[in-house]
Amino acid sequence: MFSKPINHFIKNLEVLKEFDKNENNKLIDSFINCIINTKYENSKVFIYGVGRSGFVGRAFAMRLMHLGFNVCFVGDTTCPSIENNDLLIVISGSGETFSIVNMLKKIKELKTNKNYSGLKTISITCKNENSVKKLSDINIPLPLHTDECFPMGTLFENIAFIFLDIIVYLLMKKLNISESEMKKRHCNLQ
Repeated sequence: MFSKPINHFIKNLEVLKEFDKNENNKLIDSFINCIINTKYENSKVFIYGVGRSGFVGRAFAMRLMHLGFNVCFVGDTTCPSIENNDLLIVISGSGETFSIVNMLKKIKELKTNKNYSGLKTISITCKNENSVKKLSDINIPLPLHTDECFPMGTLFENIAFIFLDIIVYLLMKKLNISESEMKKRHCNLQ
């Protein structure tokens, strides 16, 4: 009973192994370099997702904060305005989430103004062809094998969470940041 969904989940984890091959390595390098560049340019990382993808985005935002990045989740009451050289990362399994598509259209519009020409967008999606991918500078596809074991995008959210935790690990290594250094930025008010 339990082994069927576990085996299916493991099969989908295999998708992440593909990132060590071909063009995927270039995508990961571009993704990591875009994040790192925000630190050097004193700019911000904005993250956005809707529903459970939003929870994945919030977890990633927290880890980026622990790494010392200036990061915020779009829609939070303390979210500042986006500026030139900032980075927007969106997470959408379908790649058709209405608010994300509209946000990326607005960003594309902003980028026609030279004051926003350095603004970058990265999307993480599941479906290969979608509106979000077309509107993003970089798209990270997570092509999953779905079935009835995991309903309504569950696999995408789980694999996206693990994928972004791997990105955090790679950022730690590239920036030479230890876990103890990250813990210094962890909330200690409780």
